[in-house]
Amino acid sequence: MTATKSAPLISPEALEALSRPPLEASTLPPECYWSPQLYEAEAEQIFRKEWLCVGRVEDVPEPGDFFTASIVGEPVVVVRDGDGEIRAHLNVCRHRGCQLVEGAGSVKSFRCPYHGWMYGLDGTLRGTPDFRETRNFDKADYPLHAVRTEIWEGFVMVNLDPDATPYAPRVSETTRWHSDKYGLADFVTTHRWDYDLACNWKIYVENAMEEYHVPWVHAETFQPVTPMKGWIEFPDISEQPWILMVGQFPGFTLSDSGDALLPVTPTMADCPPEFDGMPIWLSYPSFAVLPMLDCMLYYLMHPTGPERMALSIFLCVPPEAAAAYKDGVEGPLKAGVEEYARNIPPFVAEDNKIAEMQQVGIRSHRATAGRFSKHEGIMWRFDRWVAEKAYGGAPLNGNGAHANGAGRNGAA
Repeated sequence: MTATKSAPLISPEALEALSRPPLEASTLPPECYWSPQLYEAEAEQIFRKEWLCVGRVEDVPEPGDFFTASIVGEPVVVVRDGDGEIRAHLNVCRHRGCQLVEGAGSVKSFRCPYHGWMYGLDGTLRGTPDFRETRNFDKADYPLHAVRTEIWEGFVMVNLDPDATPYAPRVSETTRWHSDKYGLADFVTTHRWDYDLACNWKIYVENAMEEYHVPWVHAETFQPVTPMKGWIEFPDISEQPWILMVGQFPGFTLSDSGDALLPVTPTMADCPPEFDGMPIWLSYPSFAVLPMLDCMLYYLMHPTGPERMALSIFLCVPPEAAAAYKDGVEGPLKAGVEEYARNIPPFVAEDNKIAEMQQVGIRSHRATAGRFSKHEGIMWRFDRWVAEKAYGGAPLNGNGAHANGAGRNGAA
């Protein structure tokens, strides 16, 4: 399904209401969160064409190591080949379409479990048992379908569109919020949490990118230590396809005491107070990074249907702390990692519950589009981007927010 500018998939009135300045605009209409037709448009125009994060380089440390992912029904395998390069292929045998591997592991080659076709780690077809009699067949014509792959700050980014523009130039201006001071590439993953949620993927992304819910959803977790008034949105920081908000709480950590229990990234000493604390950075459409002075969380929010999504959350820590934890070395580093990991599920559970509750409510036949508060300006920008990409909405004029007078939130 292709959304066209001449035939928008949501009403012209809804698009016009969304295109107004944020404090005059209406939110996306309810059907955007449950319509199979609109979901298919998002799958085709966004998730099969945009860059998506699927993991980290440390997930495939040695040649032959692989892990699998699913992107709107497309099975993908990420592998480190014999030359040390990280590649991605469609996880589909070219013979009769069987999935090659499941989960994660280490292999010397990929052998189809159905009829034994064998592929090199680079995707070339190496073996086709008992295929000599087949006429006009050349193994060179049947490699695994390659998936565009880039490494950015230690993250493995993939794109199903072979003609997509590179990822790095799309996020080249992240240094404006001093992302380089956080040392994103140096952290190592120690924990992963996976959730199958009964909500549309946009509900979760929108929740992640506004602070308006903090006093109510996180009354016992975040509000006492990161109150709503301390969160600042930066709608004007870049016209690239990402958005940013910062909890301006310098020195914020995930420990019980608030003190850093893990080695602090040295370059954080040079980070301006405006961006020190807990940034939440979203790379469109569904990859969020939450760096802190001694650790990092990242979120992958992938749709699995109009009203379901797969959420994966990862804790990454400095390499010496990761080594201590993984090697079981008792001491302050291992204890610190365990304490940080223990403090994550409670606030995630709060977000998960409210997201599923919103999905129930937005399904009401009386549900209508809502309005944006001053704390939801970058959410407005994200919604406009989705409408432009998937529904046939009018193109954004720059980042929209500055021209329409939407400033930073929290301090107003």
